[in-house]
Amino acid sequence: MMSGCGKKAEQKPPEKIVNITTAQVVTRDLPLTESAVGSETWVSQAETYDPTRDLARRFYIRLPFPLDIVRRLKIGQPVNLTNFEDGKKAVGVVREIRPALSTMTQTVEVIVDVRNPGGWRPAGSVRGEVTLDIHRNASVVPEQAVVLRPAGAVVYAVENNTARARMVKTGIQRNGMVEILEGLQAGQVVAVDGATLLSDGAKVNVRGETAETSGKPAGAAK
Repeated sequence: MMSGCGKKAEQKPPEKIVNITTAQVVTRDLPLTESAVGSETWVSQAETYDPTRDLARRFYIRLPFPLDIVRRLKIGQPVNLTNFEDGKKAVGVVREIRPALSTMTQTVEVIVDVRNPGGWRPAGSVRGEVTLDIHRNASVVPEQAVVLRPAGAVVYAVENNTARARMVKTGIQRNGMVEILEGLQAGQVVAVDGATLLSDGAKVNVRGETAETSGKPAGAAK
């Protein structure tokens, strides 16, 4: 097409559309946890090892935690344990908190008492995890939805097939979900897969249905 001046009119390039998947911002109780790796030992180390009696054994697990974490623990507190050798899990309790601080590791040894769930052997490696706090009704999104930009963390809210950049303040991360402290409200739909390709105002094509992460969207019945 020619303009009145005899020049060919400039044509705009076709608008790029980014394919994405989406999820809904939901609320859930999010535990704040801390983990440490320690070793297991028999309660009665003097006994001769007998694998036929192994199921009945009780173990002490020695877990080194940083001092600031230890200050938040208490005797009798549950500890979720996972054995590295076979992946078996068990729940023990804090039996003792040693008073001495290791000058080399800056940790305090916490002794956890647990009944052998079967197959655990002495001197094996065990990961222990304690819950320090629970953030009630936290707004969360899948971790893929949070994009790090030079200005900070961004989540792209999807409105009428258009991406809208929202600066967010994040909290704890747990099981693939990230807590959103500021910047989004529960019930909003956000980009997940493909979020890193977006910019504010980008046109999007949503593949499939909006994922329903486990939790409660805004206004959901309790």
